[in-house]
Amino acid sequence: TPPLVIFRFAVCGYPFCPALEQYAISAGLITSGICTLINVSKFKIPFTEKIFGRALYIGSGMLSVLGTSFTFLPIFESSINQMKAEGIDGEVAYGKMLGTAMACCLLSVGISFLPIDRIKRIFPP
Repeated sequence: TPPLVIFRFAVCGYPFCPALEQYAISAGLITSGICTLINVSKFKIPFTEKIFGRALYIGSGMLSVLGTSFTFLPIFESSINQMKAEGIDGEVAYGKMLGTAMACCLLSVGISFLPIDRIKRIFPP
C-alpha cells in the first residue's frame, strides 16, 4: 500500500519504523472504509435548495470502493526527500505533505458545488 512505500523509502529510511508504518497503513484502511460508506450512501445536505436553488448531496448513492492511490507517490517521495535534505525530520515532512494534500482537496470540494454546465465549461471533455 502507498503508506508502506512512503514510510519505508521516504520517511523512515533504514532502519525502518514498524510502529509508524503500521499506524499509517491502519489509518489509510480505516479512512478508505469510512469514505466508502459515506460515498455509497447518499445524504441530502439540508437547506441547500434555499442557498443554491437545487438539492446537494454527500455521496453518490452508487456502490463503489474508495481507497488509496499510487498516483501521488513520486511527488510525495521527492518532496519528503528534498525536505529531509534540507534538515527537516521525515515525520515532520510527511505531516507537511499531508497538510498540503488536505488544503488542496478543498479545491475539489469547492468545484463539486458548481453546476455541471459550469464544470464542463471549465474542464471540457
